[in-house]
Amino acid sequence: MWEKYKYSALPHTLEGQTPATKPDASHSWLTWCCHVWITCLSAIILLLTLPISIWCFLKIVPDYERVVVFRLGRIRPPKGPGLILLLPLIDQLQRVDMRIRAFRIQPCKVKSRDDVLVSVEAGVQFRVCDPVLSVLSVQDLNFVIQNTAENLLVQNFGRKYLREIYGDKMRLGEHFKEDINEQVKPLGVCVEHVDLLVEAVMQPHEEHVPLTSQAVNPNGGLEQLIMQFVSIATQVSAQDTKPSTDLSLEEMLSRLERILSESLVSEIRSSYQFFVIQKDGKRSACFLDLTSGSGLCGMGILTFSPDVTLEITEADLLSVVRGDLNPMIAYTTGRLHVTGNLQTALLLQKVLPKILHS
Repeated sequence: MWEKYKYSALPHTLEGQTPATKPDASHSWLTWCCHVWITCLSAIILLLTLPISIWCFLKIVPDYERVVVFRLGRIRPPKGPGLILLLPLIDQLQRVDMRIRAFRIQPCKVKSRDDVLVSVEAGVQFRVCDPVLSVLSVQDLNFVIQNTAENLLVQNFGRKYLREIYGDKMRLGEHFKEDINEQVKPLGVCVEHVDLLVEAVMQPHEEHVPLTSQAVNPNGGLEQLIMQFVSIATQVSAQDTKPSTDLSLEEMLSRLERILSESLVSEIRSSYQFFVIQKDGKRSACFLDLTSGSGLCGMGILTFSPDVTLEITEADLLSVVRGDLNPMIAYTTGRLHVTGNLQTALLLQKVLPKILHS
């Protein structure tokens, strides 16, 4: 391992240097001779002051530490564990702890790819695997690693959908660990373990997402949040006297057409393409255009690119219309697939429940 550190004791020749700027051979030999002479002088002083010098310059290094020695300012191979002998006046040592260290990234709000704020935290365990690099690379190793991990956490979760964050935290933790290792490897550090914790789903724009404020609990887990959604949906379903008659997709579109208005268009101003999977497995396409006029809905595919594309079964769509199934719960459990902005999709909560009253 020492071979890769030998360069620090040798004269360098940089690319692009002209012969006039290259180190002179005689100067290099002079530096080398001075280095040898001072080292020999230090060893003589050590011998002349025996046995007192032994007590001052003989060091004990425990198993969990390594010692990085600088001799006349130049790095030496790491020493330890056991007894090591330093030369007086010219050797300086720095101890490096090789044991596993840990830190916790405090809960931070990260906007996912589908525009939902997720509060996440992480616990990271790491250790020094190359003591020389850890000393030469940075001054405050703990601060640099923690800052790097926090930045990578925000970047990684910002590229994921909410369903991916909630559904596969183990795989996300492994990828996060690999990304950190790639960044901190030049610092002589290895990350041993990463523990991710998704704390809550936050609302970036409360005026656009009509969810009860009690559903957001920064001190609870995502599972607790889902249970709160289920509880709220159950209470609403029990208190509301909505008809329980099944409606077909055509009947829902017919009723939806009656409630379309210019005021609804001015409030939503978005277009939606639905792909509804019926009981017989048939996949039907319908649309809701609330971008102009009084709005438009019907069977088929929009002639332009919609703001949001949704895929859901006919039974789950009817449950959403009745209020038995919360759209956020349907999304996080994989029963509702959304392509586009999730916040725009959740605006349908202002439209779909009105179908039963039309």
